[in-house]
Amino acid sequence: MRYDAPAVDAISRSVPVARLSGEPEQRAVAVMRDVQTKIEALPSPRSGAPD
Repeated sequence: MRYDAPAVDAISRSVPVARLSGEPEQRAVAVMRDVQTKIEALPSPRSGAPD
């Protein structure tokens, strides 16, 4: 896992607990991990560099 200081990226997923079980939960976790992998593959931005 890459940790930059200060943090430059974040991802979040909100789901009602009643709908978070079985396949929907597994799908949400898989998508979040895929996005995490893609973010971590990007080069770390230089501090103060424009976006």
